[in-house]
Amino acid sequence: MNPLTDRLRRTVIAALACTLVLAPVARAQQMGEIPTKDELLKVSVAPLTVAAGASGDAVLTLTILSGWHVNANPPAPDMIPTKVTLKGDAGITSKAPAYPEPKKTKLSFSEDELLVWDGTTTIQVPVTIAATATNGAHTLHGVVDFQSCNDQVCLPPMKVPFTVALTVTGGAAPGAATTTTPAPSAEPTSERGPPAADTTTASMAAPEAGGPDTTGGHASAPPVGGDIGGRLSGALAGGAFGWFFALFVGGLALNLTPCVFPMLGITVSVFGARRKEPPAKVMSHAIAYVLGICLTYSVLGVIAALTGGLFGAALQNAWVNVALGALFVVLALSMFGLYEFQPPASLMTRLGGSDNSSLLGIFASGLAVGVIAAPCVGPFVVAVLALIAQKGNVLFGFQTMFAMSIGLGFPYLFLALFSNLLQSLPRSGDWMLWVKQVFGVLMVAIGLNYVLNGLQPGWAPWVMPAALLLGGVYLGFVSSHGSKKPAFRAFRAVAGIGGIIAGLIAGDALMREGVRFSPYDEHAVQAAFASGRPVMMDFSASWCLPCHELEQNTFTHGGVKNLASRFATFKVDLTRYDAPESQALRSKFGVTGVPEVLFFTPDGKEVRNVRVIGFLAPEPFLQRMHQIVR
Repeated sequence: MNPLTDRLRRTVIAALACTLVLAPVARAQQMGEIPTKDELLKVSVAPLTVAAGASGDAVLTLTILSGWHVNANPPAPDMIPTKVTLKGDAGITSKAPAYPEPKKTKLSFSEDELLVWDGTTTIQVPVTIAATATNGAHTLHGVVDFQSCNDQVCLPPMKVPFTVALTVTGGAAPGAATTTTPAPSAEPTSERGPPAADTTTASMAAPEAGGPDTTGGHASAPPVGGDIGGRLSGALAGGAFGWFFALFVGGLALNLTPCVFPMLGITVSVFGARRKEPPAKVMSHAIAYVLGICLTYSVLGVIAALTGGLFGAALQNAWVNVALGALFVVLALSMFGLYEFQPPASLMTRLGGSDNSSLLGIFASGLAVGVIAAPCVGPFVVAVLALIAQKGNVLFGFQTMFAMSIGLGFPYLFLALFSNLLQSLPRSGDWMLWVKQVFGVLMVAIGLNYVLNGLQPGWAPWVMPAALLLGGVYLGFVSSHGSKKPAFRAFRAVAGIGGIIAGLIAGDALMREGVRFSPYDEHAVQAAFASGRPVMMDFSASWCLPCHELEQNTFTHGGVKNLASRFATFKVDLTRYDAPESQALRSKFGVTGVPEVLFFTPDGKEVRNVRVIGFLAPEPFLQRMHQIVR
């Protein structure tokens, strides 16, 4: 038999068997019959008698409900271990438990073997009695932290308390004074996973169809931007160092454009570098100049953010996204030389600093550097300001423009400190026009991303691979700028090849990538409903193995990815399951475990009978999606 046919046959048989086995479990889940924590795990401890000055073992017997298991200690990678903590008493110390060997098992949602315990297992906890311990009965209190899973879902971490009846013999008489302090617990409470739920038992059952609406009201609010712009603004708003550094590098690169680069040597000379002025004076002038640059662009960023509320409701309209994208493309045309922002030459000379050698004059020149560099820097700055205006966050606007302006001003500080390097600067030439075109390709990509987000959101993720691939071809082999110098021509070719390779890699990764979810944000959800889009909301957690399987097997399916582009998709991270914000969202949406995927119609109503609970294969998942988007 053909190996592929045989493998397919075995897969079908396994799937049918799994269906027969799991059908009762699935029905139980839908009916809310998930066991309580005391049913999932029963703990019994035999009474223990130990002489003072000796040691003994408290033997815990864990009885795990049939059809369920708990993770062993140590567990499989990314799973939460079962842990026993036993608190001591006066003169009584508990030590690290001795855990049994795990059982290796393979579940339907996991490709790798898991290390678990099921049925009945025992754990021994050594207990040491001090010679001064009090005779008689002692009650030690402990807790078992565990996570239960069956062949389909994993419940959130839970705690089950237990007690140990300990009798001490041969010790101090009751009431005798001792200096022994209570012993610490056997294990610290630091966790590698989420905090365990101490009183609440999770139920994976979905609310009954037609139950009370828990979605709340949905008012109008601005959505987050598109794929490229949204990633940039979202990362910057979150304070991601990598993106701030990227803007800093972008500011540095702007110095290589033909409007700025020729001014570097002239401006630093005005600082006094070539007149052999004292280094302190040269550096103070450079700092004043850069502060002027930073102040100008930071103020522009703040103004853009303060006026950005105008973008809010407008960006819910697809045609506004198209218009914004077209603006980016039009601005990019300046980078390719089709037109220029050109202030009067006399104004550029005046603001360039040639007539301003005082500290205040240098600072004023820095304030006006945006006018000098406008032909090359203007389009890029306007594009960034549009992103800031869309976000409407003042701190975001300030940080964005400050990071870029520091990059733009850094060469002045460096050359002022090492003025002997002025003679080593490369000569102005045709290569600087090539640098402008690099910015032009970037701006075209951002513009097309906005256009596609307005017209065809499912195609927007392909903008970046296409920009890298086509930009690499154009910049490396089609553009004629910089071709007169062999060294730069070689650099250009290497950069082009790098862009082509990066585009192919990005395209391949996109084909393998799953559905893209935005972090849950109530304003963004409200905006999606206001714009008439259905919503798919995934409740997940890092410690949930079925969640990972859902991401790797279902959300990467071509049909699921394509249909998901018609939804606004959000992920709710319940890794910190008992955190107040997690509890609030679980209560609001009636979520009692992970994974759960909820579907909402454009009017904000959840379709309860299509809620996904636990792992679900791509085809049945698609069927549920089609009930929302036909």
